[in-house]
Amino acid sequence: METNGPKRSRVRDQLNSLKHFQQHSRLHFIGQWKTKAHDLFKEWFAENPAWNHGVLDRQAIFAHLDMDAFFCSVVLARDENAHLRDKPVCVAAGRGNSDISSCNYVARSFGVRAGMYVNAARVLCPDLRVLSYDLERSGEVAMCLYRMIFELCPAHLTMSVEVYSVDEVMIAFDTDSYEAVEDYCNEVRRELEAATKCTVSCGIGPNVMLARIATQSAKPDGTFIVRPEDVTAIVSQLPFSEIHGAGSSTIAKLVPLLGDYLGDMEGVGEENILCQHVQKLTKQQLQRVLGQKTGENFYNLCRGNDVRLVTRTGDEENQRLMGKRTRASIGCSMNYAVRPKTVEDVWSIARQLLDVVCAKMGRGPYCCSGLRVTILERHPLHPKETLKYMGRGKCLEFHIPVNFSSVLKSCDMEIMLACVERALGPLLVLGRTMRDEERVEELGLQESTKSGIIWTVGVDTITDIVIEDIRGMSIQATTVRLEHDGKDTPKHTTGVQLSLADAFSKRASNQKGSLVNGGKPAKRPPSSSGDSIDFLALDDLMNHNVDDSFVSEWKKLAVQAGKQVDYTTLKALIRIAALRCAESPKPSGEMKELFRTLVSFAQGLLPHPVAFT
Repeated sequence: METNGPKRSRVRDQLNSLKHFQQHSRLHFIGQWKTKAHDLFKEWFAENPAWNHGVLDRQAIFAHLDMDAFFCSVVLARDENAHLRDKPVCVAAGRGNSDISSCNYVARSFGVRAGMYVNAARVLCPDLRVLSYDLERSGEVAMCLYRMIFELCPAHLTMSVEVYSVDEVMIAFDTDSYEAVEDYCNEVRRELEAATKCTVSCGIGPNVMLARIATQSAKPDGTFIVRPEDVTAIVSQLPFSEIHGAGSSTIAKLVPLLGDYLGDMEGVGEENILCQHVQKLTKQQLQRVLGQKTGENFYNLCRGNDVRLVTRTGDEENQRLMGKRTRASIGCSMNYAVRPKTVEDVWSIARQLLDVVCAKMGRGPYCCSGLRVTILERHPLHPKETLKYMGRGKCLEFHIPVNFSSVLKSCDMEIMLACVERALGPLLVLGRTMRDEERVEELGLQESTKSGIIWTVGVDTITDIVIEDIRGMSIQATTVRLEHDGKDTPKHTTGVQLSLADAFSKRASNQKGSLVNGGKPAKRPPSSSGDSIDFLALDDLMNHNVDDSFVSEWKKLAVQAGKQVDYTTLKALIRIAALRCAESPKPSGEMKELFRTLVSFAQGLLPHPVAFT
């Protein structure tokens, strides 16, 4: 029987310890994995240059590899758990109010799902066995999968690999042979199972969306192909909710528009709405209820059209060419076992967070012009003892900006900490005289804690923060840029990426040369299909007055560039629109509104927004 001494020691080790939090947090493990994979691939490409196949001429076939019940499979693969492989098993951090992160397919047959509390799952499946994570081994299995992807790739295939998550990879190929891709993926699947006793499923299709949908039919431990000739039939019968991003709120907005196609509206659920129903709606209808960009996106996706491309993990040049935006902030957070007693405890947590933030900045190397400190304080009406042991519970969220007098680098951690102490120190108190109910009234909060988990409170309303009520803290470096990018970087304007104020104050004579370099087309990312843009058409637009024909031709070129995921041309088109609208004799307000409309139209054609730097 366990004594209280060791237990108290373990609790003491957890308290306010970022290292303990990161070592034992599944969500932290998942959240930092893409960065870890980027560094790993970068190292592998340096050691094995042949593994980096360079920029693909096109991305014709996509393979989505997704591990089966990943965290659970890793634990069950251990020899000591072999007797549990045909039993209902889940993986969770605890035994009662902990969330289930993963469960095997036997448990799923009882209705157990990831995200359930263990107690609730045991109501459905009384014999459910609960095992702990093995994050270290999970990382090893993931890296084994990645290495096999490169080592087993045959010479006749050229590919680009993007890590989506620790257990999920998307691969793009420039071949038209589905058989060659299937053979390769099946070899990876066989070798991985032999080496790790874990299985991976594979979906293959002509674009990212269809490859992911194919994976659902492949699970568990299989391969499924969606061929181009089958797309129309498969997508028409696909539940709209299975499209990535089509959640309950999106579907709720569409239901009123679908009455004529669904018949009796009573009892209509998400599973009843198919892509063929959404296909009945016009693009304009979707854009009215979902917004310009989202409406355009779902208009294409419900027809099986997806222009997203794979961006190679570990290849920064490839990511830049594919239009991946550079990071604007770097942060670190902690919201478990945060129980400070003194102001020194708060500064200790802040120091640990800044250590990690500065380490991340050093990878660039990056510098920053400020920080944003977020404090989670116990909701006044929520008990001090949380339902989940050492958890956060329901909290108030305070954002405190910390501005520097000059740009700071990763080596300036002590200066950053001093700035945090100056900004946060005056707010920290050991206690307050007012009752919790009075605090609720002071901050204008709801009298019930049932409606949410976190309430954000404006910084101007903060009078104090009780140290013992702090349940979490995060620190984010803001206005981040590479150290060698110059002296000072102005802050980005809000709204569209190209400032309206800038666009309408510049003259065409100063900007026309930026559309092309020396009269030659600028380098563009690879296209998935279609012909290249005729750059003479851009020159024609530069000399065209803004009228209906200008708008029609502009949109025609934008659509063509969007199909090719051609960021360079779309940037040029947006600049042309800005300059021609700025010089138009028509009312300024009308031209600004047209410019906003054109920018919104262009942004809806791309997987990532166009960014101007």
